[in-house]
Amino acid sequence: MMKIPGIVLAGLGQTPRLETVALQPPGPDEVLVRIAASGICHTDIGYMQYARACPVILGHEGAGVVEQVGERVTHTQPGDHVAINWQAKCGQCRRCLSGRRDLCENIQGTAAPRVFWQDEPLNVMLNAGTFSPYVVVPAGGAVPIRQDMPLEKAALLGCAVATGVGAALRTAKVQPGETVVVIGTGGVGLNVIQGARLALAGRIIAIDLDDERLALAQSLGATDVINSRQLDPVARVKELTAGRGVEQVFEIVGLPQLMQQGLAMLARGGALTLIGAAGRQDEFTFLPRGFMSQQQTIQGCIYGNIQPEIDLPLFADWYMAGRLHLDELHTHTVQLDDVPGIFADPHRQAGIRTVIKF
Repeated sequence: MMKIPGIVLAGLGQTPRLETVALQPPGPDEVLVRIAASGICHTDIGYMQYARACPVILGHEGAGVVEQVGERVTHTQPGDHVAINWQAKCGQCRRCLSGRRDLCENIQGTAAPRVFWQDEPLNVMLNAGTFSPYVVVPAGGAVPIRQDMPLEKAALLGCAVATGVGAALRTAKVQPGETVVVIGTGGVGLNVIQGARLALAGRIIAIDLDDERLALAQSLGATDVINSRQLDPVARVKELTAGRGVEQVFEIVGLPQLMQQGLAMLARGGALTLIGAAGRQDEFTFLPRGFMSQQQTIQGCIYGNIQPEIDLPLFADWYMAGRLHLDELHTHTVQLDDVPGIFADPHRQAGIRTVIKF
């Protein structure tokens, strides 16, 4: 087994630590990837409070180079550049066979534990565990991308970009000319804005508490911004739309009160897409009669409902063509041994995306 460093969360509520772990070679239908870069997502930080199984090696947003492939792996080979896909589809369940692979009922992991800590199997966050210089992932977890894309930028494809751009293009299917509201302009929200721009939305309204993020939102495609510390966002959206409301609202933060505001912003026939991870016991309410008569929709969104094998390479192409902007999102670069300090004080993760460079 290979001895490598990794960021391990030993128990809920604890600060993750840099530990030495052991990694086994890939088995059949598995791939060993040398990680070049991994983004630090709010989901990683949230794992300190809600991880389902500890101890666990953290990280799920990454990119790297294939080192070794197991038997039956044919879609990639050593030397390929890959984006890590934490939702490797089974291709065999009812949803996959019906054409809705984005709703796969049997997301794939490795056939047996491949990572060990203190001589015991170590759980792997979202079948990825990218806070480590090497990972073994199921075959579908390594998606080949073009080799001329910088891997520090490619690291963002597998979560922030996939979720945000996918939410606009795949989940909500924003149509040309529609008016869109994005509540929360962090890494995912800014990519929803980019997705809406790519979909040729007519108006894109960004809402946040931070003027710097709102300025960045404008540079990425927002036509209007609202600082909700200063203005009532519902009233302002209604003012901007002559009282009609908007066709699409995306709630990124995961707070019920913001979901409530999003619902109040909808026009007749509008859709509220919930992306932010609310607390497991959180609730928000609506008046069903009005909701019914307005013919509105509330829908959830995980991973942007993307088809990873198709969309991750496509997003890489869009970045290289200048259509998708990622340089502005990558605001800080750190080393692996800096990560525990960031988790101890998440406010240190200023900016939009901190990337670990290996």
